[in-house]
Amino acid sequence: AQVGLAQSGLCSFEVLQAMGEACPSGPVPSVAGTVGFRACVAAVGWIPATLLNIVLPVIALWRGDVALPNVMLSDVMASGPFYEAVYTWGFSISMVCVCFVFREASTFWRQKLPSLTPDVDRFVFLLYAFCAPCLLGLVAFQYKHDMSLHSKDFWELLLDYDFLFWALHCFHTSVFFLTCCAMAYIYGLRLSPALDAEGLTHPADKFWRSSGSWCILMLTPIGAVVRFFHLFVGTALWGILLVLVEVALIQMFVVVTFLGVARLMMELDVAEPMLDMTHIGWKRKSA
Repeated sequence: AQVGLAQSGLCSFEVLQAMGEACPSGPVPSVAGTVGFRACVAAVGWIPATLLNIVLPVIALWRGDVALPNVMLSDVMASGPFYEAVYTWGFSISMVCVCFVFREASTFWRQKLPSLTPDVDRFVFLLYAFCAPCLLGLVAFQYKHDMSLHSKDFWELLLDYDFLFWALHCFHTSVFFLTCCAMAYIYGLRLSPALDAEGLTHPADKFWRSSGSWCILMLTPIGAVVRFFHLFVGTALWGILLVLVEVALIQMFVVVTFLGVARLMMELDVAEPMLDMTHIGWKRKSA
């Protein structure tokens, strides 16, 4: 089996390490793996986020549940109890998968790149202290419409629960996007080059990780500028531009998270299986 892997070029560091051998020469990108529990979580995690990010807003706009210029995902979430429930459930499921995938990946990074442990620690801290709580916060605090800021004077707004929910939603959303941008910097510009240099990255993972991280870093400041004009100008043009930037950003988060470590999850499933699906369910004992 070891010879077959080496001859076919599938020299996975983790696989050979589990077999008690080393790669033939120098750092070789990992490419071998299997679809185990970790890979299944990575495969499933992107589905609800993608559907909620791309498909459901189109349905809401087609049904007339939202209208320009207020067509952000936040407006779709707040357009009815059905949307609120679906977004809360779907984004929560995706975030559970995100935390699991990055927990497995960060353990691997820490083992293979001890010199970059501080960067790994910063990445994990941002994920659990800001990213995950703020995603739950932005789906938990809903509001009636995006222009609550202009409906009453300042003192009345302070006593308006709708404005309070709007402010909390905007706060959590802003922190979420800024945190994701900071994580993309650590992930794409600090950790990824070191992983590539050591031959610990599959070419497919490298492509999605690098391209997605750069897109996030470029789109985040653009999104902040567009949001400013959307909030204070409020024309249909800014609404369209904002929703395009927002959808692109969120989809890049999904791509970097799940496609950026897909092959790594498969390799970890080979080296150290986490769950044997054949053990799920009852088996009749042989007499």
